[in-house]
Amino acid sequence: MNQTRTLCDFLAGMSPERIGEENLKDIRYKLLDWLGCCVAAQGRPAQKKAADLLLRQGGNPMATAVGLPDKTGTHEAAFYNGMISHLLEYDDTNKIAITHPGAPVIAAALAVAEAENADFSLFACGVASGYEAMIRLGGAVNPDHYEYWHTTGTCGAFAAAAAAARIMRLDGEQTERAFGIAATMASGLVGVFGTEAKLVTVGNAARNGIIAAELAQAGYSAPVDGFAGEKGYARAANGKEDLSFMVPKPGDPLMLEDAYYKMHASCGHTHSALDALQGLLSDNPVKAGEVESAAVEVYRTAEKLCAGYATETEIQAKFSMPYCVACMLRFGQVTLSEFSETALRDPVTAELARRVEVKESPAFTAAYPSLRTEKVTLRLKDGRVLSAQVDLPVGRPPYAFIEKKFDALAGMNLSPEKCAEIRSAVLGLAANDSLSGVCGIVRSLT
Repeated sequence: MNQTRTLCDFLAGMSPERIGEENLKDIRYKLLDWLGCCVAAQGRPAQKKAADLLLRQGGNPMATAVGLPDKTGTHEAAFYNGMISHLLEYDDTNKIAITHPGAPVIAAALAVAEAENADFSLFACGVASGYEAMIRLGGAVNPDHYEYWHTTGTCGAFAAAAAAARIMRLDGEQTERAFGIAATMASGLVGVFGTEAKLVTVGNAARNGIIAAELAQAGYSAPVDGFAGEKGYARAANGKEDLSFMVPKPGDPLMLEDAYYKMHASCGHTHSALDALQGLLSDNPVKAGEVESAAVEVYRTAEKLCAGYATETEIQAKFSMPYCVACMLRFGQVTLSEFSETALRDPVTAELARRVEVKESPAFTAAYPSLRTEKVTLRLKDGRVLSAQVDLPVGRPPYAFIEKKFDALAGMNLSPEKCAEIRSAVLGLAANDSLSGVCGIVRSLT
């Protein structure tokens, strides 16, 4: 069975009817959430360096790089937008695939849709196809793959290829060839976490996926079953033997329905613990000064990536469970404010973080990645012990929360009026509307 082709036939047939009205509405909110991350990234050192590189290299003016006044090349826009959308670690996630689907998928889909003058319906088909590919492929190869490979960069290249191919109206055979080409372009290592190189894996996936689709459209040949075959990507990159999850079954919901919005501005592997602690503090109004110690039980991946205390940079702090837990104890939230230079150097938070112990629970590891169970236990100075456990981050808040999150993110750099203009343009997209109106607004962020 050619599992790659089966998936690609499904992706090539993605339609607004298959997506459904509720998911089409959610895609508008996914675009809004993604844009909020891009706008809030403006002015950050990593964004400035990426923008300087883009402006030096340039490109045929076909697509928008968020925050830059002139259009650039489709590949350049996707690379840049993919990077900055992930810069704040606030973009959406998926538990089974262990990935951030929106960052590379929407970066690729928006660039191609603008270049092709596609309407919202076709853009949405591209986004839905990209999410489907990302989560099915990531879910098929993980958790084994994630030992070394950053799924957002690796499976993200196939996901971006799927998004671009659908908007370019490629059929199943052409999409399979795009996957075969993406197989030799997909990359990204977990070892870059905590550095700006992590952003490169995301931008690289968005750009390379578009190139793969363009080469397939031009008639480039590629291996059959390039993802799941005997010499395919999954075997080469530490995937599981059983890849059946990558093949949709009749009646399956679309995978984009399983993507989670981020409600905390930190690594997703901290979120179950932060949800548990936030709920615990809501039920028991405890002040940080009353806490003698805190124990956080986590699955092995979270322990490996997030157990240490590190606040030299914002990126490091977002992967530090002790720091994030200390922030939740002190402030009742973990937003971008908790990662400012002043916050990272706060001695009170540092002292509190030293009383946070993170340890692996074998039972939680066994349930991962279907569950991301984490348990927080607080020992108070008066002798009380309080604990709470969460199996999965909340991740599906009311849409009012997403609008509020967008306003908070975009409001870091824009006036309330400009935020409202972007929000209205995105949420008001009709089926036949071009994406050019939204793109024009986010090229001029003054």
